[in-house]
Amino acid sequence: MPASLSRRHLMARSTAAGFFMVAGQWLWLTPQEAEAKAFEPQVLTADQCTALAKLADALVPGAAAAGFAAYIDLQLQAGDASLLIGKYLGVDTAAQTGFYQSAADNLIALASEVMSFSDLAKGMASDSLSEWMGPPASYVLFVLRADALDVSYGTPEGFEALGIPYMAHIMPETSW
Repeated sequence: MPASLSRRHLMARSTAAGFFMVAGQWLWLTPQEAEAKAFEPQVLTADQCTALAKLADALVPGAAAAGFAAYIDLQLQAGDASLLIGKYLGVDTAAQTGFYQSAADNLIALASEVMSFSDLAKGMASDSLSEWMGPPASYVLFVLRADALDVSYGTPEGFEALGIPYMAHIMPETSW
């Protein structure tokens, strides 16, 4: 794949920011800024965003604050330009919205049974949640964890937080 089309290149350039609805206005923000300003999701519901962010935070601490929910909602709006990991696993971008909605709805239903998101993650990893509907829970967990890692550590700042030198072949023009 040419460097101009690589996932890393696209992550570095395309997710730097996006338009988010905040208090009735469209603002150009990073996912982290959108999260801090209480963005209004356009594809998922607020409850779905909350559920996905809580699981992401259980998998990758700090993912919620890094703007996980805002990132997912923004990427679902992107269609074929989506950078969500599912696209790179062969999932048709037209099916991504249903995938994330189903995952979130499962989390909402199971979390209402007083199960912590850490316990949900354990059950998902072993596919032992009998009430789970849709794609296998372990696959959903894999996808959500990869997306959470992208948001949390897929930036020069994320690498710095891990104490790892960021040695991108092509440096991002702006930080996200």
